[in-house]
Amino acid sequence: MARRVLVAAALCLAWLAGTAMAQAEVQAEAAWTLPRALDQALARDARVAGARANAQAVRAQQRQADGRLWPSAGVRLTHGRSSDRDPPFVLERTTRRGEAFVRWNLFNGLEDQRQIAAQGFDAIAAEADLLQALDEACERIAAAYYTLLRQQHLAGLARERLREVERLAARVASQAALGKTSDADAQLADASRIDAQLALQGIEAERRAAQARLSVLLGLAQGAAPRVADAPLPPIDAGLDLQAWAGQAERQNGQWLAAAARVAGARRRMAGIAPEYLPRLDLDLRRSLYDRTDPQPTTAQRHGWSVGVTWEVPLGGAPRARQDELRARAELAEAELQRVRDEVQADAGAAREQARQTASAAPQLAQQRQRWELVVRASELQFDAGRRSLMQLIDQYDRRFGVQQRDIDNAWQQAEAHLRLRRLAGDLAEWFGVLESGGR
Repeated sequence: MARRVLVAAALCLAWLAGTAMAQAEVQAEAAWTLPRALDQALARDARVAGARANAQAVRAQQRQADGRLWPSAGVRLTHGRSSDRDPPFVLERTTRRGEAFVRWNLFNGLEDQRQIAAQGFDAIAAEADLLQALDEACERIAAAYYTLLRQQHLAGLARERLREVERLAARVASQAALGKTSDADAQLADASRIDAQLALQGIEAERRAAQARLSVLLGLAQGAAPRVADAPLPPIDAGLDLQAWAGQAERQNGQWLAAAARVAGARRRMAGIAPEYLPRLDLDLRRSLYDRTDPQPTTAQRHGWSVGVTWEVPLGGAPRARQDELRARAELAEAELQRVRDEVQADAGAAREQARQTASAAPQLAQQRQRWELVVRASELQFDAGRRSLMQLIDQYDRRFGVQQRDIDNAWQQAEAHLRLRRLAGDLAEWFGVLESGGR
């Protein structure tokens, strides 16, 4: 009886393990969707993580700069011994004293205000860098996704072409064996089969390479072979004129916003008069907490305040050199802004033309594919009837496959152009729904 129970338990465990393995295989084979791939890849993207950490660091620097406007408070405790001469006496004095103080810089040549304002622009630039990192990561992940999708479609078509050519080669070989056709036709059909095999092998190699790239972005185990499902293209407004598009990019493109914020920050750091040439005004408040000096001196201060003005002028020319440095850095920031503006507009112009060309070619290629399907089917019937040669039929197969490739490549180029345009416009992450809260 006990043995039967053990056998039943073992069978039950084996069934459960088999079910779990089957479920794991089903999950592993499930095709990735683009939203799922974006969520997983963005969660581990190093550039996004670095941009997010930089934005947090800059916000912390901004809080540090804000703290320069506030006073500092503290306590000074003194414990010591001294030998004091008070003619004609020499006193051995023990000092135990506590004092609270508040110090407040009231004027520092407006340097604090300039630094606080500049730090605000630095924070804006860091947030814009984070937006740019998100947009670039979305483009990178989606491009890898669409590349794998393209290779999947090409592989399916190449396998279908190989099956057709294999059937044709087998048929011609059997006819040649019966003496109904020449050996040259059999060799031609077999050569076409080899060509289809080589084409499939090349496409499969590119598909595995695309899988490897996407696996790295998704953080999958080495050797993983993810599959992807069809995904819609990000829409674009192809009719938007270039000036209106440039205005949108200026408001939303992260790289553009960051460069503009750095220009504003660099200008804000410059001063008409170097702060080193202006006086400092400090407030100092003090209050005694206790005083156990023994023996007591003749007088002891209980509380007090003072306002001090310090005017220390450097004579080595360092303040003027610092102003020259700030001016040069502002010019550098302006040059970088111009470079970004030109680069974004140039890339957008090329992407817009690519998007327009692929969009206009898509219906024509779809129509061409349909017609070539009809041509191939008619050619097969004509070949069966002896009205079409083997060479002509193989040529029809190859030309139809070429049209299918052009159609898929056109769709991939269209996806590439749409992704680039949305990224350059600065709203790709927003369209995908992965824009972080408080970003824009």
